[in-house]
Amino acid sequence: MNLDDIKNWEAKILEEAKNIKDSNTLEEWRIKYLGRRGKLVSFFEELKDLATEEKKKLGPALNQLKQKLQATYQELRANYTEEKSNLLFDYTQPGKKQNLGSLNLETLMEREILKFFSKLGFEVIEGPEVESEYYNFDALNIPKNHPARDMWDTFWLEDGLKLNNYSADYPYKATNLLLRTHTSPVQMRYMEKNNPPIKIIVPGVCYRYEATDARHDFQFRQIEGLMVDKKISLANFKYIMEALAKTIFGKEIKIRFLPSYFPFVSPGLQMDISCFKCQGRNKNCRLCGGSGWMEVLGAGMVHKNLYRYANWADYNYEGFAFGLGLERFTMIKYGIDDIRVFNSGIITKPVRKAVDIK
Repeated sequence: MNLDDIKNWEAKILEEAKNIKDSNTLEEWRIKYLGRRGKLVSFFEELKDLATEEKKKLGPALNQLKQKLQATYQELRANYTEEKSNLLFDYTQPGKKQNLGSLNLETLMEREILKFFSKLGFEVIEGPEVESEYYNFDALNIPKNHPARDMWDTFWLEDGLKLNNYSADYPYKATNLLLRTHTSPVQMRYMEKNNPPIKIIVPGVCYRYEATDARHDFQFRQIEGLMVDKKISLANFKYIMEALAKTIFGKEIKIRFLPSYFPFVSPGLQMDISCFKCQGRNKNCRLCGGSGWMEVLGAGMVHKNLYRYANWADYNYEGFAFGLGLERFTMIKYGIDDIRVFNSGIITKPVRKAVDIK
């Protein structure tokens, strides 16, 4: 190794640097000549074996070569760093994985129920949550002295007079407004504008001024159903409800119907489903109270007085109506033992896996 060799190496290495086109090639050039095992290190290793006089001549020349190479690298590196920072978007980079959410269990249940009734020809109808005393009580054959009208069971609105008839689509016909306690008012609104045959299903949010516990909440979702036509009987209702329960919960589910009272139906009944949590073995069960049964809906044959409120000319029709608790159905299917988790923001792990309904 002599001075001429060092000059030749310098010319060759710098010429190679001129052909660098990107940061990856620059890094390869750096490793090749300035890396721990690069050419420059090998030059200094050869210097150790030379005589002292040769070292004095060649040492400074190698240091100058090292400085030039380092300066060249820093200059090129700055250029490519600035170029990269000016890019708005690098289309060659892999995309970022997005975490997908899932539908609420109540939404899944509502879709499954609506899908069931849609196959039977039921039309999905919606109505206002701010309702009048007339549609929530009077038109549904609920007398003035009924406990539901008491302020302890209903959220009454103080500005009801100001809001009266604010919507042409939803006239109120009364001055006292409230948050609807059930979805049945939509049934009456529909009956006023439509004659039989009628097959509607009404999902929506309801409100009741009551204490909350594992089975009750002041805000809940309900699905109302109404079917009116010639020769409709409780047999039709029972068949549809049994088919619904077995579709939602499986063929092994146990069902029972008990007599009950609702002013807008006659006769009235309730439908119970067997308790998934204790099967009636635990007297302290928060869901069934040890009875082994959970009430999931109230129903009955439509009271003839509702035909009068709807101003139908012909009363020779029969029909059934029902209202089911969406949270109750969801709790039973997915193993949730406290209704308050739906509106509390508390995340609870269901016992059973949710399956989306397509």
